[in-house]
Amino acid sequence: MSLEQTTLHKVLYLYIIPNLATPGSKPNLIDFVVTIWIALALLILRLAFERAVIPRFKGYLERVKGPGGGKVAFPVLDNIWIAFFAGSLAAFAWWVTVTDNGGCTPWSTSTCFVGWPHHAVALGQRWYMVLAFAYYLYELFGTVLGLGTKLKIDMVAHHVVTMALILIAYQVNLKRMSVMWQALFDISNPILHMAKGLHSAAIRPLEGLKWAMFNLFAVTFFVCRVVMGPISILWPSFTIAVQWLPASHCYTCWGLVVFVYFLQLVWFYKIVEIAVKGDKGEKAE
Repeated sequence: MSLEQTTLHKVLYLYIIPNLATPGSKPNLIDFVVTIWIALALLILRLAFERAVIPRFKGYLERVKGPGGGKVAFPVLDNIWIAFFAGSLAAFAWWVTVTDNGGCTPWSTSTCFVGWPHHAVALGQRWYMVLAFAYYLYELFGTVLGLGTKLKIDMVAHHVVTMALILIAYQVNLKRMSVMWQALFDISNPILHMAKGLHSAAIRPLEGLKWAMFNLFAVTFFVCRVVMGPISILWPSFTIAVQWLPASHCYTCWGLVVFVYFLQLVWFYKIVEIAVKGDKGEKAE
């Protein structure tokens, strides 16, 4: 092995992905060192996106739609950006859930806790949790730096609490429940941002598609978060988990999980408000 290869090998294994790159390594919070590098890489990519892609798209819209037509460039491309990453993470979460999550799925929750703490740990579980954490970290960094999507206070609270749950689940080997929960809740995210992108574009022939996407988002949000949340997350956490986990683990996770579910109820109330206002607006027109 050459000197350059040796140096790269050391940098990779010691500083960038110290534990995740080692086959058979024990999961440890040191794995989350890589999330800083991923978040920084996403910030750099986003900066290039905002400096190169968005201005060109804005200029194109100004030429096609006239002065002022380019103001939709940022929200349209921003939602496409989010939809891409949210969709990719959701697809990865479902792949892990269905193929390599110890049988823990939203429709079969008994194995999510049974046998703890001796659950086999799959590399896919570890990488998904790290990548999801990294994307949340990127959005928090971006909000502070004024780059990319600006999170509102409720989304900041959601990200912080969810990241805390990911760290706890990773450390105490509750990876099955963590991955399954994210897979269930994240189905609606890419659909939402596709609907928001269509709304921002304000292309009249696509109004029907916009509302179809919004309605699909509302249905998936209601089913996957509002209805399935108590069935697949809260119920097993308050019943099966207490048979296997120490009380300290249960109490901490319960508080965080209930807070996240409360946010879902608040957000669904807002979704209904938007749907009602949109329906009234269409009728008046």
